[in-house]
Amino acid sequence: MSLGLQDNRRRRRHQRRMALIKWLLVLIFLGGAGAFAYATGAKLARLEVERLEEKVAELNDAQARLKAEKKALQRKLAATEEKLATWQQRYEKNVPQGKPAQLYDLVKRRLSNGMDAERLTFVIEQARTETTCEGGPVTRRFLVQTPLSDGAADSVSFADNTITVTGKGVSAKDGQGRPEAWFDADKAVEVTIRRPGGQAESVKGTLPLHPAVVAQGEEHRFSIVPGDQRGFVEVTWQRCAYP
Repeated sequence: MSLGLQDNRRRRRHQRRMALIKWLLVLIFLGGAGAFAYATGAKLARLEVERLEEKVAELNDAQARLKAEKKALQRKLAATEEKLATWQQRYEKNVPQGKPAQLYDLVKRRLSNGMDAERLTFVIEQARTETTCEGGPVTRRFLVQTPLSDGAADSVSFADNTITVTGKGVSAKDGQGRPEAWFDADKAVEVTIRRPGGQAESVKGTLPLHPAVVAQGEEHRFSIVPGDQRGFVEVTWQRCAYP
């Protein structure tokens, strides 16, 4: 009996010992796995940190390049704006504007049409600031012709009937859009001034118009405005010394 009990006790102690060894092995394995996982995670985290640090360095370099490029572009823009301002000043100084531009175009046109440059220079130099006007002013009216006009009262004459003024315009329309006999005062009209000898000059535009012609060594000035009566314009004529 005692031998059997001793065997049982030894067997139980051996089983307990083997169970303890198993748990120790399991704990060692788990500890090793945890250590390996920690080491692997730390390594991966370090690699990720290094990657992010490299990315940050790249972004910083890119930002520095962009700042440098921005400064370079700003310098170029400032230089371009300075050049533009210089050219603008030169343009305003050297290129005629307004009335001088109109005079410049007129001189070019007359020279291209064969006008002698010396004669044109003489005329400009002889022009006086104050003009002596002896004839007029005389104001008359005429009916501006349209496609529906009948031709009555369609002209006026000045300077002992040697200069005649006529005009054509666009028909006005009624509320239904139908053309009427009188001209539309808001649209351009064409005024023709016929000088002695049959020579004619025309000017076109919206009223008022202020054309002038030279005939027999005198300047004939006109002011053409809408008349008080529908369809008519009033022409004021004045004869002045030329040039």
